[in-house]
Order: sequence, then C-alpha cells, then structure tokens
Amino acid sequence: MFTRTRWFTIGAATGAVAGAGGVMYGFVRLREAQGRLAPDRVAGSVVGAARTVGHGAWRAGGTVVVSVRDAVRDAVAEGREAMADAEARIVEDLDARRAG
Repeated sequence: MFTRTRWFTIGAATGAVAGAGGVMYGFVRLREAQGRLAPDRVAGSVVGAARTVGHGAWRAGGTVVVSVRDAVRDAVAEGREAMADAEARIVEDLDARRAG
C-alpha cells in the first residue's frame, strides 16, 4: 500500500513539474511571437521586404504589369480608404442614434 502511495506521489509531483515547465515554455514562446508581431515591427518588415523586392516587376506577355512596390502602395491606400469609409459609416450611425 505504501509503495503505491509513494509512486503516486512521485508521479504527481513529476507531472506537476513537467506541466509547469511546459506552461512556462509556452508563455516564453508566446511573448517572443508577440514581440515579433508587434504592429511597428510588422510594418517595418513589410516595408523592408517591399524595398528589397520592389525593384522587380511582374510581367505578363512581355510587358511590365506592376511593380511590387506599386502593389504594396496600392494595397495600403485601399486599406486606408476602407478604414475611412468604415469610420464615416460609424460616425453617421452614432449621429443618427444621438438625433433619434
């Protein structure tokens, strides 16, 4: 009986230590990923990639279609327009709720 109790206690303690170690490992990895994916770091890496690749161009039928830099610039402009449209829609909804 004491042998089973002893092995159960050792197993429970080992499992708890392994579990805590796994949680700490996951926490550290999550913090590292969070730092890598911070908005300013992501923006910097996208800009760096666009500058590196931006001098190349896509070709279709021998003619230059659009450079990567132009594609990124257009995507950012489109995102800003969509954001402004959404903001205008939200402001209109709020004004309508205040008036009504």
